[in-house]
Amino acid sequence: MSLLRLVRHGQASYGAADYDVLSALGIAQAEALGRAWAADDAPDAIYSGPMRRQRDTAAHARAAALAAGRALPEVIVVDELAEYPAFELMARCLPEVARAEPALRGLVDGGAVDPVLADRALWMVVDRWTAGELDTGDLETFASFVGRVERGLDRMLSDHPGSGRTVIAVTSGGPIGIAARLALGLAPRATLAMWRLVRNASVSEFLWRPRGERRELSLLGWNHVDHLSAAQRTFR
Repeated sequence: MSLLRLVRHGQASYGAADYDVLSALGIAQAEALGRAWAADDAPDAIYSGPMRRQRDTAAHARAAALAAGRALPEVIVVDELAEYPAFELMARCLPEVARAEPALRGLVDGGAVDPVLADRALWMVVDRWTAGELDTGDLETFASFVGRVERGLDRMLSDHPGSGRTVIAVTSGGPIGIAARLALGLAPRATLAMWRLVRNASVSEFLWRPRGERRELSLLGWNHVDHLSAAQRTFR
């Protein structure tokens, strides 16, 4: 068996013009993560999704580990670890969801944006997306998202055959939830319930072992943030 550690990116810039940028707190979270890496055995490989917040989290963590005296492997980008298309889904599907939810219609009509209501709307859209209830047009379906993440996980793990390996991958809450789905056999909405709880810069651990041409995942630990101070523990 070998160990896969999936890390959610640090806090991004929610509510700003460009979400895909780490906040000052997000950078501090990544640096705390790197110091924890420096105190542990060096991994065999570090991967990251392609999004800026994912790559920057890995880069800041790796730099912090180096500053603490631990040189780590170069980060390898895996496109399949990108997050699901949340903002694109909102833009396309919110009007459809709002027709059945009068409380959300103000978001569609272009009024002042209530952050709490916008967050509620996002999860309502994503909930219906996971259930296959929305017309998403050319956007990625939930089934396609699951398949993409599974291919990315398989791609990483196939690069490290044998046992006793440790692989780290920095990604987002959605792909981490999909890994939990694969490990636990979760239904779509149970998968969503898992990934909604994934905290910034948290670490979830999985054991993997070969099973014929596929690799079997087992959940070992979920959403660990022991490396973060109380003030650094955030969901968004």
